[in-house]
Amino acid sequence: MVDKKFHVKIGVIGAGHLGRHHIKHLSSHSSVNFVGFFDINEKTSQKISEEFSVKSFKSLEELINSSDGLHIVTPTNLHHGVAMECLKKNKDIFIEKPIASTTKEAEEIVRLSKKNKNIVQVGHIERFNPTINQLKTIVKNPHFIEIERLAPFQSRGTEVPVVLDLMVHDIDLVLSMVNSNIKQIQASGATMVGEKVDVAHARIEFSNGVIANLKSSRIAQSYVRKIRTYEKNLYTITDLMIPQIETYNVDTAFDLSSAETVGTTGSSTEREFETADGTKRIFYNKIIPEERDALLDEINNFIDCIYTRSVPTVDGTKGLKALGIALEIEKKITKNG
Repeated sequence: MVDKKFHVKIGVIGAGHLGRHHIKHLSSHSSVNFVGFFDINEKTSQKISEEFSVKSFKSLEELINSSDGLHIVTPTNLHHGVAMECLKKNKDIFIEKPIASTTKEAEEIVRLSKKNKNIVQVGHIERFNPTINQLKTIVKNPHFIEIERLAPFQSRGTEVPVVLDLMVHDIDLVLSMVNSNIKQIQASGATMVGEKVDVAHARIEFSNGVIANLKSSRIAQSYVRKIRTYEKNLYTITDLMIPQIETYNVDTAFDLSSAETVGTTGSSTEREFETADGTKRIFYNKIIPEERDALLDEINNFIDCIYTRSVPTVDGTKGLKALGIALEIEKKITKNG
């Protein structure tokens, strides 16, 4: 975050479940002139306006004209239309994930933003999760990644399949951890409650040999957010719900005092195993990362990028790539179903 105050004018489009959180943070942000929000639901608008003492705009056009940057927190099927309206008026935009419903729509958003030199940030919030960022300092060359993202059923988000609702988070994470082209994708899934796929499993094989298994469900009994990785001499289990990272290192203990672990706490134990090759030491480490507000960090990234005209952590191109893979997975599920 830049040190000097920069009162960029920011508005929010959509005041539903996620939009409310954006409004809450932006309306109290010291470096933002929060102009207000627009939502098509009058009752929601009135409630949010009163709760945070912020202006509810009567039209989308009025809000766009009053803002330098806009947060688009609408249902996915509206992302493209709203984003294009903002970009046509030369506004910087933050779009909640996924960037759009189709790759064609996403490509149009990216193309126009580059033409106008506007910033597009896509809301893949896990990139700002302190536990995941801590994990990335530990896992350097994963051979295998397994991610489970399960949630109880709720009507919000069911206008899109679970691949675009939940799994797209993990697709983006895997892409940020593996620097290689995708060689092959296998996928299966099922429609359980609504008209869209509610349970999905994907296996992504990369050209460098890395395998990623992704499991997503929105009809689980409870929330599960787990990541397991394997690489030479290292096995990790990350639970994002606690949150904590467990590591099993061969012959090397994890250094909690290192610069990469500032703000963390944890413990380490050691066991010795006799093998045909001699004695092996296995260090078990439990790491508790620092607590941070991921959404606030994500918002700060957008504000910084507006000020410095730099590229966001997840720009439109990265959002497009994650969407393309998600749609390929969904296509394979539909074909196999």
